[in-house]
Amino acid sequence: MRMRSWLVMGLMAWSVAGCGDTEDTTKTGRLQLRTGKNVAEAPACTLEGPACAAGTQCMSFMLDGKREQRCLGTEVCTDWLRCSGGTQCVILESYPAQVACSGTCTGSDCDTAVSSPATP
Repeated sequence: MRMRSWLVMGLMAWSVAGCGDTEDTTKTGRLQLRTGKNVAEAPACTLEGPACAAGTQCMSFMLDGKREQRCLGTEVCTDWLRCSGGTQCVILESYPAQVACSGTCTGSDCDTAVSSPATP
């Protein structure tokens, strides 16, 4: 349990570290399905239940502009989803777990970071 506390504190510090930036240069990668995968193959889940099958957990992610919640295992980033622009797929501890892209995205297949101001 002590290790988990350090991990959560580290993730919080990492997420707050970028708050002072004033430049609008950060781009985030997009989650994309791996070839041959279809999210409809994984059972949908909600906060209200029912519980996911053993070996899986409820995971939330944005795919093609739509929020999905599916019962998936920890192999979600190696077998199901990938990130664009050289970013890395990560699972953030929460309920439901959040699957996102980490790192700065390069190329044309990127999204503007949420904290970046909109341009006129």
